[in-house]
Amino acid sequence: MEEKDVAKQIEQYQCTGDKQLLEQIRDACWPVVETLILELGEDSADLLREKGRARFPFIISKYQTAVRLPIETFLRNTYRFYFQQVLKEGKV
Repeated sequence: MEEKDVAKQIEQYQCTGDKQLLEQIRDACWPVVETLILELGEDSADLLREKGRARFPFIISKYQTAVRLPIETFLRNTYRFYFQQVLKEGKV
């Protein structure tokens, strides 16, 4: 799916809250998140997947198409910050 199509779906989800649409968006976007999880290490991969999937609706609701930041960049930056917090909390 092309980025412009995903961006349209995100806008539609933000307006409607349609859970089925959210699943389609997650399916299209999750490979980006999965790549980041693998970069951060295998020891915590399951925890990051669980937390990441639970946090996805909140994170995707913050994406703003008007900013014109590529979705991949938004997801990598946002999830990197979130995952660093999760990992930090796990070490405390």
